Amino acid sequence: MGFTATNDERQASLREGLARDIKPLGDRYGDDHLPRDMLPDIVRTLRAHGYPADSDSPDVTADALASEELARVFPSLEGCLLITKACARYIAAAGPPELRARAVPRLLAGERVGCVASTEPNHGSNNAAMETRAVPQGDEYVINGCKRWISNGDIADYAVVLCLVGAENGHRRIAPVIIERERSPYRTRDLPKLGLKAFVTSEMIFENCRVPRENCLGPAGTVQNLQLIFKGLQWSRCRMALVSVGIARAAFEAAVDYARRRHQFGRPIGEFQLIQDKIATMATEIDAARLLVHRALAAAQEGRRCDRESSMAKAFATEMAVRVTSEAIQIHGANGLSPDYPLERHFRDARALTIAEGTTEIHKLVVARAALGLSAFR
Repeated sequence: MGFTATNDERQASLREGLARDIKPLGDRYGDDHLPRDMLPDIVRTLRAHGYPADSDSPDVTADALASEELARVFPSLEGCLLITKACARYIAAAGPPELRARAVPRLLAGERVGCVASTEPNHGSNNAAMETRAVPQGDEYVINGCKRWISNGDIADYAVVLCLVGAENGHRRIAPVIIERERSPYRTRDLPKLGLKAFVTSEMIFENCRVPRENCLGPAGTVQNLQLIFKGLQWSRCRMALVSVGIARAAFEAAVDYARRRHQFGRPIGEFQLIQDKIATMATEIDAARLLVHRALAAAQEGRRCDRESSMAKAFATEMAVRVTSEAIQIHGANGLSPDYPLERHFRDARALTIAEGTTEIHKLVVARAALGLSAFR
């Protein structure tokens, strides 16, 4: 899996720096929007502590451990940076050279924010029903449609938008199109949600939005284009799973500390067998989720299709985080319900991730299709 003593040392050093410089921001902005003008300074601080800001790190294990550590103290920030890196990956992989040179460094430095827009008001999991269209007109595409529940959408400078570009022989042809907001304006509105409130989620409205034709990332419907989309989906699912592991760890560590300090009937509640059962189950599930994610990331790093592995990791890790945060609340008793403690926020943040990047039910269908050779999708 690539775990080494060097990785342990890097993770410990990063954890110390994040606890000192980033956790206070997580406590302050956990349920509020993080001012985007703070991002460049935050990214510089993260880099100084060893957080990898590149879109493609050569050490996938170190990158994943760093994501988990940041998610442990400020999951919304990790989500914002991960989606921006996903946007940068698309542009770096297939964007026009001038746009790559201009956009990618600024995205990775936190000077610009990116998003990837797929979900629409009338469809979520079923991309085949996509309604947003990109129609060629001369040297441009004209885009009309609406995307909803898009992470970073309201604050993004660059958006990779999945569009219906055409249809041949009855097959709808879909491709990602890069939209630079400053040059191709579109409207957005913020969509409040249950958890991860500092991680902006938005509706994006495109009305005759004109985009240079070279901003379409590859011929629609081709193998090259589909591989680009699948690779992006696998990567983002793994990363959302890592955010879930980080949230679960934060709740678990709070529960362990509380079980040691809280006394009832003349002894720490951590000595009670029912509490120990909860702690053991929580610890095991967190480790299991982490290993599933690292397996999927290793496959993706090797260039292998890993739909099954990434869906297993995403479904298990996000549901695991809901269970662990719920049990952490239970261990805290009534205190777990209070905003004076972080547990109720951890629970809300975890619950939001069972929906993002594909619902648990959709990922179970992907896993079952791989096992059965039979698809529930039509």
